[in-house]
Amino acid sequence: MIMENQRKSVFGPAMSYGLYLGLALILTQVIFYVSGNPFSKVSSYISYALLLGGISWGMYLFREKAGAEGMPYGRALGLGTAQTFFASILLGFFIFILYKFIDTGLIDKLYIYTEQTYLEHGMSEDQVETIMQMSKKMMTPAVLGVSQVFSLTLIGFIFSLILAIFFKRNPEEPFGEVVEEEEQN
Repeated sequence: MIMENQRKSVFGPAMSYGLYLGLALILTQVIFYVSGNPFSKVSSYISYALLLGGISWGMYLFREKAGAEGMPYGRALGLGTAQTFFASILLGFFIFILYKFIDTGLIDKLYIYTEQTYLEHGMSEDQVETIMQMSKKMMTPAVLGVSQVFSLTLIGFIFSLILAIFFKRNPEEPFGEVVEEEEQN
C-alpha cells in the first residue's frame, strides 16, 4: 500500500494572512493620508516593518499548524510571496480608489512632490522637466495601483527569501528512528 503525502496548500492561509497584512498596510496609508503626509518616508519604513512582521507571522503560524509535516524552504518562500501578493492586491486597489475617487488632486500633489525630490537630489531643471513629462503620462490611478501590486510583491519575495531561511522546518520522517536503529544493527 502506497502512502500518499498530501500536503496542506499554502493558498488558503496565504489569502487570509494576506488579508490581514493588506488591511494593516491600508490602515498605515490612511493614517498618513489623514495626517497630511501621504508621501512620508516614515510611512514607507512602517510599511516595510509591517511587511516583515506580517510575513514572519504568517510563516510562523503556518509552520506551527503543519506540525510533523514541516515547512520546507520552498513552501515558506511560496507562502510569504503569495501572502504579500494578496496584501498588495488590496493595497493596490485602495491606492486606485484613493487617487481616482477619494482625492483626485492627490496625483498633482504626487507630481509636485516627485519634482521637488528630484530637484533636492541635485538634478537640473531641464532633466527634471524631461523626466516629469514622461512620468506625468504614467501617473494615473490605475498605473499607480498596478505598480503597487508589482513592487510590493517583489519586495515581499525578497523578504520571503530571507525569512524562509529562519522559518523552514524539514518534515519529520515517521520511521526515521526505526530505520536508524535497524541500520546500526
